[in-house]
Formats: sequence, structure tokens, C-alpha cells
Amino acid sequence: MYLKKTIFTFLLSIILIFFASFAFSQAQSNIKKLLEDAEQVRKINPDQFLKILNEIKPQINKASSYEKCFYEYLILYKLGLKGDYGKTVEELTKLQGSCKFLDIELRVKTLMANLQLISGDFEPALVNLNQGIELIEAIDNEYLVGQVYYVASMGYRLMHQDELSLNYADLLINSNHSAESLCYGQFNKYRIYMRQGLGENYKSEIDESIVNCKNTGNLIFSLFLQFDWYRYSINIGESNSVLAMDAADELMKMKDDVESTGFKNIQVYYNALLSHILWLAGNKKDAEINAKNAINQNSSIGDSEQLLLALNVLTGINFENGNYQLSYDYLSQKTKVEKNLYESRLAKQVTFFQVKHNTLAQKLEIERLNQSNQFLQLEKKLAVETSKKQWYLVALVLTGLVLLGLWTYRIKRRHDYFRSVSEVDHLTKVFTRKAFEEQLAQLIKNSKERLKPINMAILDLDHFKEVNDKYGHLVGDWVLQNVILVCEEVIDQDTLIARLGGEEFAIVTPDISMQKTKALLEKMRLAIENLDCSPAGHNFNVTASFGVTSSLISGLEQAILLTHADVALFEAKNNGRNQVVEYKGG
Repeated sequence: MYLKKTIFTFLLSIILIFFASFAFSQAQSNIKKLLEDAEQVRKINPDQFLKILNEIKPQINKASSYEKCFYEYLILYKLGLKGDYGKTVEELTKLQGSCKFLDIELRVKTLMANLQLISGDFEPALVNLNQGIELIEAIDNEYLVGQVYYVASMGYRLMHQDELSLNYADLLINSNHSAESLCYGQFNKYRIYMRQGLGENYKSEIDESIVNCKNTGNLIFSLFLQFDWYRYSINIGESNSVLAMDAADELMKMKDDVESTGFKNIQVYYNALLSHILWLAGNKKDAEINAKNAINQNSSIGDSEQLLLALNVLTGINFENGNYQLSYDYLSQKTKVEKNLYESRLAKQVTFFQVKHNTLAQKLEIERLNQSNQFLQLEKKLAVETSKKQWYLVALVLTGLVLLGLWTYRIKRRHDYFRSVSEVDHLTKVFTRKAFEEQLAQLIKNSKERLKPINMAILDLDHFKEVNDKYGHLVGDWVLQNVILVCEEVIDQDTLIARLGGEEFAIVTPDISMQKTKALLEKMRLAIENLDCSPAGHNFNVTASFGVTSSLISGLEQAILLTHADVALFEAKNNGRNQVVEYKGG
């Protein structure tokens, strides 16, 4: 009897343990499924995402170590949604140190890179992105790989590394993972093509992308694609046309969608673009209202392409209405924003090359250390050889020294190259603004020591935006390159030329009179006016306006020289363009 009771108790314990284990396993399985569901909907349905997190919270004590790490990652994603990017990145760094699961590390790296890109912290963003790209080789998860591809495509687009961005966009498009991944790839790909002036070649694909992104719940992506299409496809030459008015009507129908996103950036873009289209359609009153709305909304964002668009509208409308002082004020704001955006773009490019350079340098250093280690091992082995083989050791030492010298030389060449990137404008091959300010400071110092004058001029191409809008940015780039080439043909070696931003260039002539400087600028003006633009594939003419001042009038302060030259340039524009105007003071 006792034996039967013991056996019964044992069997009952086994059954209870089995069911407890089964229940625990089911609870874990349920938690993992909820975590994956939350991750899938976090971008397209934030409310559902938060609802699932609340459902997981009471069960998290039953979760495995992996599931707890996954849950903490999603909680930090939730923190990032609130806009506290710095705090989120700090906490993600801690999570990365405590969770040693490969796919969690990939999620963390990708989210950190994304947040750092959004906040403009490009160097650590690129480092995290590169590490994430390396991790995907060991990950068998299409969704996570797609997330890395999306962040890479977006990041490289923001940094104007178009070729790299397009490569990752195509990887997303060709992955066939989901309609959402297709939307992400199309979004980056066609925004780049439209920015490059190639949108007309992909009209049907862009239309399909707009519909696909909207159908997958990515309304913001859909709106950005639509706005880019109107921005880059409707040109100034079509002012007052039916096309511009139809576009304005279509944009007005999108107002509710724009408001429903609650996304400040898209709202600013909407008002700035609508003001631009209304101006082209001849509705100056509503265009001015929308431009001012865009500027007010943009106050919390900082310098942006949208702000530039709105300021351009207000500059043009006030100039057309004869409000020249107000037009000049808006033009000054626009010039400042253009300068900041140009410097930001250049800083992004320099950061990209610096990270690339540092990565390469690290690899070269590892190779060098490996070679040094191999060299030491061989040296130790040869040390025990007989004296007849001592010459092998000498040869080996010499070879090692040569190899070390070659590696050092390669690293130095790379360093010199990446330094030059920040000093020379990649398109026109003249000095960047940063390098220009350094060169100008030296010229001013020399001028003070030698009691010689220095002349400052600003060259600005007339109606250059029309060239970009009508013929595309590739043609615009051709114009900028060839304008500088014809200008360099008429100057002497002491003349300094630098790109201040966009189509605006500074020209400095030391040690010569204002009369000779104006004669030189006049030669440049005529050379630009006579530039044959047919090799660019279109028949059009280019002209330029010049404003110039002398240190004899403006003194030897950089800021004042530039300001007075800018005032003279504005007068040249106001008096009909295509002329050289000297600042007279007063």
C-alpha cells in the first residue's frame, strides 16, 4: 500500500512539473510573439505599439534573459519617440553593454545610428551604422537586415552620398521582404532622383511609390514623395500656368493628411512648398501668407531646405512689389541659411571621409601590427640559427623596415587627401568658405604689414535657380564648373577665388588698385556672358552680377569687407543684373 502511494505521488509530481513547464514555456512563447508584434507596428501604428508594451509589462518577470533585453530595447525606442535622443542613446549604450545577444546588439546599433542621424551627430552615427552593417552577415533575420538597409540608405542620403544610398535602397527594393521595406527603399531612391533633376524619367515609379507607402501606413513618406515631385517638376518658367494652379489645388487637398501626421517637419515643408507653387501661379497674397506660416513653424527646427524655399518666395514677392529694403532683408536671411546649409553639407561630407579614413587607418594599423608580430616571431626563430644564416636576419629586418615605411606612407597620403577635402570645393575646385576665411586672414595680415590695399568682390550668378529648376542640377553643376574655368582664364596667380555657397563666389585681389580690380571683374563678367552652354545639352545664356569694395573704404575686417561687397552686389541686382558695382560707402 505504501509503495503504491509513493508511486502515485511521484507520478503526480511529474505531471505537475510537466504542466508547469508547459505553462511557463507557453508564457515565454507568448511574450516573444508580443515583442515581435510590437516591433513590427512601432513605425506605422504607434498607438498599437504602446498598447502591446503595456500588455507585456505585467508578464516581464516570467520572461527569459533574451526577452527582457528585447523588451528594454523597445522601451528605449518608446523613449526615443518622445524626442529625447541624447538620453535614449545614452541608455542604449548601457543596454548594449549588458545584453550580449547578437540580434539585440544589431537592433541597438541601428537605432542609435538612426537617432544620431536625425539629431545631426553624424560621426558616431556612421560608426554605429558601419558596425551594424558588419553584424548583418551573422544575422538570419530578414526584418532586421531590412532595418539596417533602410537606416543606411536614409543616412547616406542625408549626407549626400547618393551612390551609397541608392545601393542600399535597391537592396531593400529587391529583398521582397515586405511592402513596407519596398516603401522604405523607394522613398530614399526616388527622393534622390528627384533631387538630381531626374524625376521625370521615373514618373510612373514615383506614383507607385506614393500609393505603396500610403497603403502600408507610411503616410509621411508618401507625402514627402508627393511634395518633392511638385517641388522639382514645376519650374519658374511655368509661372501662371495651369500646371502650377492645378498643383496648388492638389496640395490644398492634402492639408488634412499633413495635419494628421503631427510631424512638424512635414508641416513646414507643406506650407513652404504651397507658398512656392502659389507664387508661380500668380497668387502672391496667399503665397506670402503660407511662406510666413512656414517660417514661424520652422522656428523650432533651425536652418532647413524648407525655410530656404519660404525665404526665396518672400524675397521674390517683395522685389516684384518694389519693396526693395524688405526684399533685401529676406535675401540676407536666405543667404545666411544657404551658407549654413552649405557648411552643414560640407561638414557631413568631411565627416563621412573622416570616418572612412579612420576605419581604413585602423585596418592598416591592425595589418601593420600583425606584420610586426610576424616579423618578431620570425626574428626570434632566426636568432637560434647558425651564424651562416645571419644574413637572412639582416634581409628580414630591412624588409620589415621597408614594409613599415610603406604602410606609414600610405596612411600619411590618406590623411593628406582627406584633409584636402575640407579645403577645396569638390565641384568647382576652388577654396571652400572655411579655407577662404583662413586665406583671407593671411592676406589681411600681409596688407596691414605692407600698407597695401585689398579688394573684396562677390560674384553671384543671375537667375541661377531657374537653370536648376528648368534643366536640372546636373546642368547647374556644369554651369558652376565652367563659370569658374572661364574666370580663372582671365585672372592672375595672386587672385583668390572661393565658393561661399550655392552660386555665390568671393574674389579677392591684393596689392592692386580698385580701377584694375574693376577691369578684371569686367573681363570675368564678359567671359561668363559669352560662355557657350550648348555642351550642357541645352541652349541658354548665363550672366553674373558683381559687388566690390576696397579696404581703403571698408577697412580690414573680414566681416565688414564681405558685408559691403554684399551691399554692392544687391545694388547690382537691383539695377538690372549683369554688371559690376562698387561700394561707395555712406
